[in-house]
Amino acid sequence: MTLDRFLEHYDNNAGQKEQVGLVIFYLENEQGQDDVTQADVRDVIQRSRSSISPSSISTYFSRMRGSDWITDTENDGYRLTHFGEGEVETRLDDEALNNPRDEEDQFLDIDRFENGDDRYERLVADINETYRYRLYDATMVLTRKFFEDMVFQILKTHYAGEDNEMFYNQENNRHYSFDDLLTNLREGVPTLRQYARELERSTVDDLRELKEEGNSGAHAVRVDFTDEEIEAWSGDATRIAEILYEVLRGARIADEYDN
Repeated sequence: MTLDRFLEHYDNNAGQKEQVGLVIFYLENEQGQDDVTQADVRDVIQRSRSSISPSSISTYFSRMRGSDWITDTENDGYRLTHFGEGEVETRLDDEALNNPRDEEDQFLDIDRFENGDDRYERLVADINETYRYRLYDATMVLTRKFFEDMVFQILKTHYAGEDNEMFYNQENNRHYSFDDLLTNLREGVPTLRQYARELERSTVDDLRELKEEGNSGAHAVRVDFTDEEIEAWSGDATRIAEILYEVLRGARIADEYDN
């Protein structure tokens, strides 16, 4: 949601100090900033339809500090206090606070799964639902889970009975980590391209990069993914998903033919 959209849902009687508080709320919650400077607020206001005078920003910051709306940060910035955040939220209507994307907006725009792949359909539905409600840490964790399973299934289907070491660590009696699976997938690209000519080693490199973002949600506490980051990854994730599923389909057909 843009600042202008927030302003449309903000109390019409809110003063300019309260509107500056809204700008800080926007930068924290929509842009993922941990601290906000007066210059940040001024820049956003100048690019919006706000009536706030940029020359008065410092005055409003002083008033917000005096009324316990904001507190200083270690980086010479500010952030809303719990009280200040509550004051902003009381002036926002429910539509702004619960603002899902349209139903047709999807992080993974793929829906051509075959019979028997209901689990992929359900998982993609969950991924897209978290995307709609901007639960981006969940979006990235579930996307990582989706790709890890698909890569494992590709290697297992193609190499089972031929080279089990490509997908299963027999020494430790378990399948490889996602990182190792990606290494093996990249090694197998020249062979696996028979199922999808679009598969390249660069595809695997792109997936590894996406996996690292999923790791930051799964293995670390990162909840500050921005709309811009997620939207940028959406296209790559969809492209990779379509290529890998085509590889999996081809490997399954070949496996059925051989058996």
